[in-house]
Amino acid sequence: MRPKFKHLRHPLQAAAIARRVASVYLEMRRFGARGRRQFRGDARYDLENVSRGFASRPDDLSGDGDLLERICTAYNKAVQQEEFAPGAYRATEWWQEVRRERLGAVIHALRTYDIDALARMYGNFFRDACGAGLIGVPYGMTEAYFGGPIRDIHRHYYMSDALYRIDYWTMQTGGRFSLRDLAGPEIGNPFGVWIDGTLVRTGSVYQHYAAQKVRSCLSPEAGVVAEIGGGFGDMAYYLLRDREGVRYLDFDVPESVALTSYYLMKTFPHLQFLLYGEREFTREEIDRSDVVLMPLFEFENMPSASVDVAFSSHAMSDISSDFMGDYLNPVARMTRSYFLYMGTRGAVETISNVITQRRYGFRLAETNPAGWHTHKCSDVREVECLYRMGGPAKPTRKYAGSEALHQQI
Repeated sequence: MRPKFKHLRHPLQAAAIARRVASVYLEMRRFGARGRRQFRGDARYDLENVSRGFASRPDDLSGDGDLLERICTAYNKAVQQEEFAPGAYRATEWWQEVRRERLGAVIHALRTYDIDALARMYGNFFRDACGAGLIGVPYGMTEAYFGGPIRDIHRHYYMSDALYRIDYWTMQTGGRFSLRDLAGPEIGNPFGVWIDGTLVRTGSVYQHYAAQKVRSCLSPEAGVVAEIGGGFGDMAYYLLRDREGVRYLDFDVPESVALTSYYLMKTFPHLQFLLYGEREFTREEIDRSDVVLMPLFEFENMPSASVDVAFSSHAMSDISSDFMGDYLNPVARMTRSYFLYMGTRGAVETISNVITQRRYGFRLAETNPAGWHTHKCSDVREVECLYRMGGPAKPTRKYAGSEALHQQI
């Protein structure tokens, strides 16, 4: 991240930018040095693993025209209807800012059916602005990682962060998986670290863990999962790959749904997809589909008792307490077994309070602290909570009642 020429015309702004650049640089040096000490002698700690992991792997753009036109049609129908949606199901202020600052080009391509431009952006979405808000590039570091050879300070920073997360994933999953289980499609020109023949993509360890957590909530005969805020579909990829016969639904803002549609439809061309506006959103149409991708405002139209597990990771952290009930109402109505939430302590407190006040049928079955970011931000407080619909649960880990939840968080 460098000061831009326009900032030089505004001394105070230029000074603030310079201080921020210096602060980020210093923190990167400190974190990288800590990682080098932590992983001294670890064969995985090879800076070339970062350079190789960031090497460009362009997506195959051939034959995507019909798919992209289908996505554009669904997107434009969703955007038109979003204007009339209740406030709870419109984009948050944060996402509106992302739209204004980063998504202008992809929104224009979607609105105008510019298939060639959309193909170029989606074919490179891990590195393109169209993935803003969904891909974990360190803030302000796009040029540093994609602008040419990566400097050692940035390679040390990324290498350290990746190994901390991989080791935490190994611990959280009890060592049941190998790095090969983290492998994913090369759609969108992904990046990450290259270790033992596997590209460990950015964010993949967390999304793989979340998918396995969701899988653990499904009984052998159950297989319908609804996600609130599925990002670009990374968790869904692992879930659909590893649980045969699962039916997946996602509710998100139109731009995210459009990108998810591209990612999952390219990855699983044999599955039956239902996009917004293609057919009436009914239980029968849901039952006929393998993957259903809808804008947020369709969430309240979900049929009763139609989902085995409802899941959300961080997306509900941005929802105000005034609107939380608008999300939990359909969650409680549509869910047969479990509601799994992974996110900030504040959001969990709000969710628990609303569940108690409105006397939903959920009972807290399990709560655990989450440490996906504490290696960099010790003051981050994240938790995962599993609620069971209707009566006591049989938790897979330690049990915590509602009082224990508030004590722990």
